[in-house]
Amino acid sequence: MLEAAVVAVIRSDAIKALTAAALALPGMLPKAEAAQAVIEPIADFQYGHYQESDDRISVDIYQGMAVLPVSKSIEVQTNWVIDTFSGATPVLTMPDSVAQSFTGASGIKGVDDSKTVTAGEQSVQVMTGASTRETRYGVDLGLSYFLDNLTLHASGSRSEEPDYISHGYHLGMDWEFNQKFNTLSLGFGQVFDQIEPTTRSLNKEKTDHHFQLGFSQIISKKSLVRLSANYSRSNGYLSNPYKKVFIQGLPSGSELQNGGFSNVFYENRPDKRDQWSVSLGYIQYFSALDSSLHFDYRFFTDSWNILSHTLEAVYHQPLSNGWMLIPRLRYYTQTNASFYQNYFSEARSDNHYSSDFRLAGFGSLGGGLKLTKEWQRVSSLTESIKLEAGFEYTTHAANLQLGQHRSSSVTDFEYLLFTGAIKIKF
Repeated sequence: MLEAAVVAVIRSDAIKALTAAALALPGMLPKAEAAQAVIEPIADFQYGHYQESDDRISVDIYQGMAVLPVSKSIEVQTNWVIDTFSGATPVLTMPDSVAQSFTGASGIKGVDDSKTVTAGEQSVQVMTGASTRETRYGVDLGLSYFLDNLTLHASGSRSEEPDYISHGYHLGMDWEFNQKFNTLSLGFGQVFDQIEPTTRSLNKEKTDHHFQLGFSQIISKKSLVRLSANYSRSNGYLSNPYKKVFIQGLPSGSELQNGGFSNVFYENRPDKRDQWSVSLGYIQYFSALDSSLHFDYRFFTDSWNILSHTLEAVYHQPLSNGWMLIPRLRYYTQTNASFYQNYFSEARSDNHYSSDFRLAGFGSLGGGLKLTKEWQRVSSLTESIKLEAGFEYTTHAANLQLGQHRSSSVTDFEYLLFTGAIKIKF
């Protein structure tokens, strides 16, 4: 059966890696720096291929962007994304001692409920029963209005897949002051989701509210610093309707009962989540090499007791004849959610359970390289054309987490991301 909610999480990871959340549909938030009106139309097209190790997950991502100036003070932007997911994905983690009869990725054949499990046993992952395939379509349409020192933004978005519909809007502003050496950015958005899984009789809803405050400062002709703070609140059905958990000691009549195997239940997450993050960015230009270094740090925490740190460095080195080389390094670490375990040897008093490894404690370390080539005045119709090609490799493992490692090897995998893009300025 199709694990569509898992698909959504994986797609999100791949899209973020591909575009640094530039097309985070829906509810796209602006960067904490001033926007500038375009004079001529711009069109971009990007393709990305995301592949996890052991041929588990594969995602093909097609993205497009266009900016059309309506007047000197108004421009229209549109973004679209089509991504196709295929492969098998983890649906359950359970003690090896009670799992019976696995055959490749075909899943679990039975549970030995005569055994009593304890905390700390070796765990195994159960994959979806067969390779699945699904396509998602998303679009974002926005309008920007430019005044002398103020830019106003408004956008709406919609995303659809067979069992998930999402739509939202975003409002924002950028105010430049101090002779445009400083920019203050404000943003607010809402996202409304409807979830109807294909394998369960379920119709649920979720609502997200996003708030952003950003500030940027031009320090000198060669350096700039950015600071932003984000808050979001989610209400409604926040569980993954396809994910399951092994719970020993939960009554068989529980509302979470899966009905397939003893001690196997659907996961249950809290119906509220508050998320806070603070980001700091710094850009330094080196005139001797005509290059720049971009450094970003992000701190994140939430009401589920997840705490994460992200460090990223990107170096832009122009070469001759319009070529540019862009290497990238990134490190990420997070703690586990308060209700996450590989499996549960006893019931919890709050009735919240998840074994989704994306809520586990883990770390990831990755790097990549992008090569671009730009041509100026290619024809009377185009001001410039740029081609881009790149790749990223990331390893995702429990032992890369800062501090204690509680999630074991179930979080360990690697992935590759290949990207290509063409950008045209008319």
